[in-house]
Amino acid sequence: MVKILYKRGILAVLALFLLSGCTKNFEQINTDPTSSPVLPPGIMLTRGMIYTSGGEFEAWRTNLIYCGAMIQHISSLSLTYAGDKYLYNDGYSGAAFNSFYPNGIKILETMINQTKDDPSQANYNAMARILKVILLQRLTDLYGDVPYTGAGRGFIDLNFTPAYDPQETIYTGFANELQAAASLLDAAKANPGSADISGYGGAPAQWKKLAYSLLLRVGLRLSKKSDPSKGRDWVQKAIAGGVFTRNQDIFYIQHAGGDYDNPNSHVIGTYPGARGETSKDNLNIKYSRFFINLLKSKADPRLQMIAELPKPDSTPGGSDVPALQKGLPSGYDNSSDPVYGIGSTGDADLAHYSQPRQSIAQPNSPNVFITYSEVQLMLAEAAARGWIAADPLGYFIDGVKSGIWQWSLYSPTIVYDDAAATAYATAQSAALAGSLNNKLEAINVQYYITTFLNEYEAYANWRRSGYPVLTPVNYKNNETNGQIPRRLRYARNDYDVNRANVEAANAVQGPDVFMTRMWWDK
Repeated sequence: MVKILYKRGILAVLALFLLSGCTKNFEQINTDPTSSPVLPPGIMLTRGMIYTSGGEFEAWRTNLIYCGAMIQHISSLSLTYAGDKYLYNDGYSGAAFNSFYPNGIKILETMINQTKDDPSQANYNAMARILKVILLQRLTDLYGDVPYTGAGRGFIDLNFTPAYDPQETIYTGFANELQAAASLLDAAKANPGSADISGYGGAPAQWKKLAYSLLLRVGLRLSKKSDPSKGRDWVQKAIAGGVFTRNQDIFYIQHAGGDYDNPNSHVIGTYPGARGETSKDNLNIKYSRFFINLLKSKADPRLQMIAELPKPDSTPGGSDVPALQKGLPSGYDNSSDPVYGIGSTGDADLAHYSQPRQSIAQPNSPNVFITYSEVQLMLAEAAARGWIAADPLGYFIDGVKSGIWQWSLYSPTIVYDDAAATAYATAQSAALAGSLNNKLEAINVQYYITTFLNEYEAYANWRRSGYPVLTPVNYKNNETNGQIPRRLRYARNDYDVNRANVEAANAVQGPDVFMTRMWWDK
């Protein structure tokens, strides 16, 4: 027994010795000397911009399958493409929620927190705040009430179940954030330079224009409210601050082929490594009949820039002759079902239908967020509504012309013809001589065309404006009784980890279904 006690004593002393040895310099020993707890702001800005641009995951599921198909820019015979049939798929409906929060919003919020008390880093702080608004506006416009004040702050505040803020609160936050960011931008402070992978190259003056152009978008989103005075006030503040004034102000993130590719291109492109949804072996994405017929009816020069028919062997690169383009009807599958199947018409050969031209789906294509075209068309609407004292005509013509010009950014093979663009824009402006509804329709139909590929914005503006007028489909077992969805459903996994806050949002906003309208859409 004595020996046993002696051995236990020795072990206890040894344990204490080891414990004291382990706790001495504990932090130093357990810190990885090859990593830093604080990243340089330039690295964080670049990474934040890549996350803002997004990846194939949400570009395919949210941007294209749902947003682009629901508003009939694209269509498909595949049941995977649930958007043009109003079918629910949690993995697709929740993709943006599941991607933006843990990636872009987290790193941008960390960057904001890291630079907020350092005046020399004011430009980095402002740029991160602007990028965060871009991501969060996409999220709230998709889902309605979402985490905002607590978004991306789990590591900072150790709160991993943030509340869902009301959309009205979120939009007020956007307006305040954009104005605050604009006031921080300063050419005398540290310039991010090449860390800024947009076309701006770190120029604070360009980012200031971006902030106010986004404020213009935020303000106009409130046009459906019975009292739009808040939105009108933001629009006027945006104009006073200084919005985009030329084609080159367009905000896009420039991708590098072979490094990280354009997320939309990765889906519809046929280059090595791309998903190839338009390749001869995977013909899922086509232009919708509505979109092709709209462009053909207007003799829109963009049709030849963005659309092509496959070659006879179904490989890309076929005819781009406008008269030959043909859109796929929305809401069909590839069966011979006489009601729902395109095969029943004897026209099931997908090579007959137009698809995105491969020159706009390259790995190094720009990923566009807001354009001079959009800004001019928004100004045209603000003028038509009487929110600003101006004639909408000049804004409209410049907006339409710029919407044609912007495709020249995608490829040297796409040549902008200013004379032809001017003639087209002038012809389209005839509708501005009519009623307010005529003006709003003409403006927002052009907005619909100019935002192709930026389907997040195209879908949001269609819900806001109601234009173009679309005919819904009524595919079997759809989620909406044959009506175009007004929102996406929350990611199911957030019910698992944050159920109380999700259900609290549903209690205020309405049921978590496709047809529940969000605050600005009521």
